[in-house]
Amino acid sequence: MKLIKFYLTLILCCLLSVNSYAEENPDLNPASAGGATFTPNVRSDVDKFLKSKNMKRGRNVKKNGTPYFVFVGDGEISANRDNKMIHDARSAAFNEAFLAAKTNYVKSLGLEITRELSSKTYEDLMPDTMAEDAIKTAVGTDTSSFDKLKKLISVKLDSALKEEGYNPEMADADKEAIKKKVLRSREITNLFTATAQSMISGFQTYKIFEKSNAGERGEISVVTLWSPKLNQLAQAIKGGSTNVPKGTAQKPIEEQLKLDDPNSLLASFGTKMYVNENGNLVLVSYGQASPSIENDPGALSTACDIAESRAYENMVSYAREQVMYEEMRKEIDKAETFTKDGMKAYESTNAREVNNLINSKSSMRLKGQSLIGSYPITSPNYKSTSCVAVTQWSAEGVEAANQSKNEMNSTSSSSSSSSNQGELSTTTDETPSDDF
Repeated sequence: MKLIKFYLTLILCCLLSVNSYAEENPDLNPASAGGATFTPNVRSDVDKFLKSKNMKRGRNVKKNGTPYFVFVGDGEISANRDNKMIHDARSAAFNEAFLAAKTNYVKSLGLEITRELSSKTYEDLMPDTMAEDAIKTAVGTDTSSFDKLKKLISVKLDSALKEEGYNPEMADADKEAIKKKVLRSREITNLFTATAQSMISGFQTYKIFEKSNAGERGEISVVTLWSPKLNQLAQAIKGGSTNVPKGTAQKPIEEQLKLDDPNSLLASFGTKMYVNENGNLVLVSYGQASPSIENDPGALSTACDIAESRAYENMVSYAREQVMYEEMRKEIDKAETFTKDGMKAYESTNAREVNNLINSKSSMRLKGQSLIGSYPITSPNYKSTSCVAVTQWSAEGVEAANQSKNEMNSTSSSSSSSSNQGELSTTTDETPSDDF
């Protein structure tokens, strides 16, 4: 019994000793020297939001068994806040982020991948004169073969030296300094290509995160959402149909939107789905643009027109979009041991080339859309005004357009015309309707 207690005590002491040594030795416990830390960025906010909504990237399932998809994309704002075209830059960053999110969905459907990996090593420890000595031994110096082989060696040597910047007219000292003989080299090359493409529809903006510091370029992250119901709404928009999916009836769209909140409008991009008072799904779309000249009424009017067009662009992309993705990445890891100018040296090279291409195309006839309003907004955070256009598409809008066309055609013989365009208001909120 005493022997067992002795061994237990000995083992415990050893464990305590090892633990103490690990805490005091930064090689075994890097945390004692500071350790690694996470770098905060806009994606950190995205992750917190998804967790709060019990969502995850990719496929999700609602409590009623309905599947839906969540994907995230990032975009870089190319200008800082002081730039007069900052809101155009923000719009471009949103487009980049939204397209990246939809591309992640397309990639999840199927990705064609090719990878080529090569490893190459080379060693040359032979003296420079050994090749010539070997020729002398084999053929002798009095034969024509010796002169031919020696000339061949000289040509190859000159070619190699020219690649290093050797010029026959340089001074002898400069020539010697350039000469470089590789003793050993190792090079690993990795070539990766990937492609994916698909026709998509029904992706809406669910949440936008934007961060920027004064004097610096910012970034935008977009959380996108797709569901069968959203896709049915997209098909209705594509066909100009009044047969839209139903949801739980809400207040009129205008009463749901925060049209009197400039901060909310300034943070709004893309498309969002809401349910109106008739229980019909309605698509709300936002566009923004900066005036080319500040405090110029004409320039501001043009900016509002551009913003409205951008809002309609988003509707068309929501309804029908072809997305094509290509990626090429080449990586090289190279190490060389060489002699140069009489000195032995070592150098390593890590190189990377990345070429990503995402191309999308949308084309269709849009009917049933209307402008809710254009809102010029100034903010102390920016030195440029933004005109935010809010538009909507609804079944009621399609009905109004059809009615207007019929009335105009029926009265054309009497040179009279009438139009009855119903406008549905939209709402802007931090997130759209959860009745997706």
